[in-house]
Amino acid sequence: MSAAESAGVKTVYGQPPTMTWSVATEGPLAGLRWSRETGEVLAADALGGLYAIDGAGRLAHVTRGPAPLRGLAAADNGTGGVALVGDDKLYWFNRQLLFQGCLEHATQVTAIAMEALGRYVAVCQADGELVIYDRHRRRVLRHTLPLPFVLLEFLPESAELIGVGEHGQITRLSFSGERIWQHSLYSYAGDLAVAEGGERLLLAAFTHGVVARDGAGEPLGSYQMEGTALRVGATYGGERLACATLERGLFWIDRGGQVLWQAQLGDDVARLAVHPLGFGMVVGLQSGRILRLDWTPPASASGGG
Repeated sequence: MSAAESAGVKTVYGQPPTMTWSVATEGPLAGLRWSRETGEVLAADALGGLYAIDGAGRLAHVTRGPAPLRGLAAADNGTGGVALVGDDKLYWFNRQLLFQGCLEHATQVTAIAMEALGRYVAVCQADGELVIYDRHRRRVLRHTLPLPFVLLEFLPESAELIGVGEHGQITRLSFSGERIWQHSLYSYAGDLAVAEGGERLLLAAFTHGVVARDGAGEPLGSYQMEGTALRVGATYGGERLACATLERGLFWIDRGGQVLWQAQLGDDVARLAVHPLGFGMVVGLQSGRILRLDWTPPASASGGG
């Protein structure tokens, strides 16, 4: 039995990956991010634990903070991030996972995102208020949305924002809060991945599969797989994507939609992240176990992490 099989990853189709490492958090997984520049994986659990995991699966830093922790956003350059605790508290932390300050919001926070270089944090609240803070926790923008976002990401090369509402609208905003475009998805979305610097947007749209949109929000088609698409991740250039389904299926798919590998898991997927160059994926299970699964990268990729 392979290491991946012993971890509950049963290959159904395709070339199975190598399980490079496995790490367990103390509580249920609440957040997972893969730093594109440093190669570190940042994880958070509901009990307030923060974990920085290096490329070899070693715990570089571990911190126990306030709970219940509900969400995580982090910079691509490894300079730090923010943790959402309870309904409305946002805690900043540095590279060593040391907490540096906290802000409390008037209503429930529905989505958070951090700009790639760690300079800004965007926070959306249940009343539709979108706030952007700088690295010193000073408010630099306040903007009121018609409906709150439940998914939110900064675009890595422009600091613009992509937000998805709970009723299936996807919106692109400038840094100043001006709406660049807005489209209906005609479905709900459980997850959002950004590729090609924002020119390719991928949404886990449940029974509609993984829906692709271009940088103007126009449809590019969809990726279909068995089950209900719940989580999605993608390489930086969009050459590979990973999808986890509500039925505990896990898929590794190329840009053209071909399923390269399919597996059945023994636990629900709470979070999913993909190596920026296509080496593989990190799968965060609901129980708190985190698995790194690797293949040979696409021919166009080079480097590691």
